[in-house]
Amino acid sequence: MPFPRTWVEELIIEWLHLDGFLVEANLPVGVPEHPKGGGGRLEVDVVGARINNNTLEIRHIETSAEIPKTEEKIEEKIEEKIKKKFSDKIRKAVTSYFKQRFLFTGGEPDYQKIFIPTYGGSFRILEHSNIIIKPLHEFICQDILPTIQKWKQNPPHQPRCPGKHITLPESHWLLQLIDCLNSRGLLKGC
Repeated sequence: MPFPRTWVEELIIEWLHLDGFLVEANLPVGVPEHPKGGGGRLEVDVVGARINNNTLEIRHIETSAEIPKTEEKIEEKIEEKIKKKFSDKIRKAVTSYFKQRFLFTGGEPDYQKIFIPTYGGSFRILEHSNIIIKPLHEFICQDILPTIQKWKQNPPHQPRCPGKHITLPESHWLLQLIDCLNSRGLLKGC
């Protein structure tokens, strides 16, 4: 698994892992179509998969620190760029990859497309697509904190001393930070 490029991608990886997903960062899914040639390759930011009740669940997550400007042309350009990250070609490549990894021969996967803007923005065009828009603060409150609580209620191991505080794995340092801030009441609005 390649390293994530940003702290937000690392946070998403830790969350998916804690929730039981096999996780890949910067997964190669093809090469871009350049009218004048050129190189490079297409990669998804973060993608996780697991088999749940004989269904292959895939979470394809893209992030962005870009804030659409108020000018409609610039906003549309950014949103079209985001839509391309979730194209059918990319969806097929990701699905094929995980079907091979899991030796999965079942039906169509439960494939979620999730976009997490780090610093906000309206992203009005995306609202009519099948892309779930989760601003970072909502993602932390609605997805990360409940996953942490669920994991703590049924950890894969029990503490040596009964009644002791259950801590997250050391490798999940961003989740540990969020858990610490939350336990001290420092996450306002959650």
